[in-house]
Amino acid sequence: MTRTRESSLADRRVLVLGNDDRAAALVRTLAADGVDATRTAAAPEALATLDAVQIDLFVVVDGGEWRPGDVFGAAARRGHQPQGVFVGSKARELPPGVEQAPAGAEAAASVIRQRLLAATATEAEPAVDHDPLAAYGETVSHELRNHLSAARLAVDSLDGPTVEQVHNALDRLEGLADEAAAIAAGEVDDPELVSLETAAEDAASRVRSPQSSIQVDADDRVAGDPELVTLLLENLIRNSVEHGSSEGADAGVTVRVTDTDAGFAVVDDGPGFGGGDPFAWGYSTDGGQGAGLGIVQRIADAHGWEIVVSSDDGARVELRTD
Repeated sequence: MTRTRESSLADRRVLVLGNDDRAAALVRTLAADGVDATRTAAAPEALATLDAVQIDLFVVVDGGEWRPGDVFGAAARRGHQPQGVFVGSKARELPPGVEQAPAGAEAAASVIRQRLLAATATEAEPAVDHDPLAAYGETVSHELRNHLSAARLAVDSLDGPTVEQVHNALDRLEGLADEAAAIAAGEVDDPELVSLETAAEDAASRVRSPQSSIQVDADDRVAGDPELVTLLLENLIRNSVEHGSSEGADAGVTVRVTDTDAGFAVVDDGPGFGGGDPFAWGYSTDGGQGAGLGIVQRIADAHGWEIVVSSDDGARVELRTD
């Protein structure tokens, strides 16, 4: 049976932490769309609610006497791993799995609804294989979400520096459209010689990793699409940064991009991959969308490259290009 959008949202419980009118307005907006949303005004009360009730999405609204990273961290230490959203106009350092939404009830509710519907889609039964068009749609959704959020946050408080941020984000979105078209085509028509060092450095600059070290030790060149090679490396680096430490984001991880005899590899010193196929669409160990490594697989396929994975002393993903 296919669930409707409304019933999918009604099946989900959202906890909103906020002590002002913005939080109350957000709860009212979500309720109008059929979402079961509850508001608490203090962090201890929110944590107690997480202990007592199954929560699917934990939302923290800026403006209270708390730091969002501390609240989400406290929830994780108590064994709670719901999806998270922080609502605020100023960019904050957030744990993996927590997305920042722009201030404003409608804009924030839109992000929250997207997260709830995405979670419902990954749990839908019976499970079906993704066809190429569906995989393409997931690729676009996964990648555009991060950059659209950055654009919304910048537009909320336009001034000199933020105008440049908007232009940079929109330029990136235009590049993503080209990348998505290439992924959908399933092949690279006009490969170029791509510098792995340049692509890896560009990829690393797109990943926030204050607690992690990203090292580039690759100077070979490969035949491929420059933007797609960069996107592939970005997703591998982000996967290592967000999932490469068994002690959480605060512990950090060392990620290294290196040449190999047959191509190149991305290696980290984390716990390695668990069971299952990490490159399958929808595969996730923490409730995420499971699209990042699926993108890597599609880009590798488009270039005719082989992926070899190992988990000795950390995760190692080698791309064999020869």
